[in-house]
Amino acid sequence: MEDTREVSAELRRLADAESLDHFDTATVVTRGHRGLRRRRLLGAGGAVAGVAAAALAVTLIPNPGTTGNNPGVAAAENSQFSPVPGVPRGEDGAAQRISKQEAERRCALRYPGAKKPLMKTSGFRSVSSRAYALKNGSTGPFFCIIPGGDKPSAALVAAAKADPFPDNPAGQLRNCSVNAWVDMTNWHIQVSDRLSLTEKNYTGFSGALLIATSPSGKTVIACQLPIDEIRGGGYGWGVTALRLGDLGTDYPRVPWPDGTRGKDIAAIHPAGTDCQGTACGRSLPTGWGRAPANTAKIVVQIGSGPTYEAPLADGWFAFTALDKTPHSAADPLKVRAYDQTGKLLAKLYPEK
Repeated sequence: MEDTREVSAELRRLADAESLDHFDTATVVTRGHRGLRRRRLLGAGGAVAGVAAAALAVTLIPNPGTTGNNPGVAAAENSQFSPVPGVPRGEDGAAQRISKQEAERRCALRYPGAKKPLMKTSGFRSVSSRAYALKNGSTGPFFCIIPGGDKPSAALVAAAKADPFPDNPAGQLRNCSVNAWVDMTNWHIQVSDRLSLTEKNYTGFSGALLIATSPSGKTVIACQLPIDEIRGGGYGWGVTALRLGDLGTDYPRVPWPDGTRGKDIAAIHPAGTDCQGTACGRSLPTGWGRAPANTAKIVVQIGSGPTYEAPLADGWFAFTALDKTPHSAADPLKVRAYDQTGKLLAKLYPEK
């Protein structure tokens, strides 16, 4: 993604200007969006790199379409949002096309201490991550999640912080609401995936990715959990809102097998790595998107490792994965859509 390349270049420049420990650009970005605890995990005497296997459990988060979203909790939390000046409430405040000036105004409301302009000059949407333009000596935050129109109360923020990785739909929607500044407590979780790592060297990497639809069905938000460890730039990092009737050309498009671009969307990114670059051993890529209408399954494969079938519902998919097998850039991540006959419909992640 363009944002990611720009941020990587900027962080590399900062790294050259400031004496840092041995970090490549990808590691600096990882440190920025994963925090000190995760950096220590990655760098602790090469412990992670020496692990041959990890106890891995991937489970689908319960679908509130069958279990319910706990309306009692959602109704109680609705009063814990206050309006954001000049921003529509609810889903109307999500995925709005806005100017850079408006994006920076909203970021200043969310991060009062961040006195920095945002990178780029156009293509800004509410409820998406954007990188700040960094200078020598810049400190965090490095990215702004441009907020929607529902500011969560201190009590709601505290509840999300106390339970950053909930295993129930109400808690997940509450935490996504805090991240997006959009009241999503009565939204529907369309599809989700959960990665629970229990091996001691990987416990800090547990996470979830979900796609929730608004009651009107017109707006979709992709959200990562836990929110206190989410930093990033570009599409799909942290939280991203989509207006299905206004996707435009500023969202990533799925390449079809013949090389053309389809109408479907996909956003894939590395959630953390303990090695050089983003296409190597022991990284944790996550992905979400909308596959071609006749997709029967989404198959994920990292390098030459085992294949994994991602959760898929009504064309939407979301996955979290753990790469345990080192591989090179010549053997990258593969995310592909197939129909019922096994025919390849689309490569949902660019492959060389």
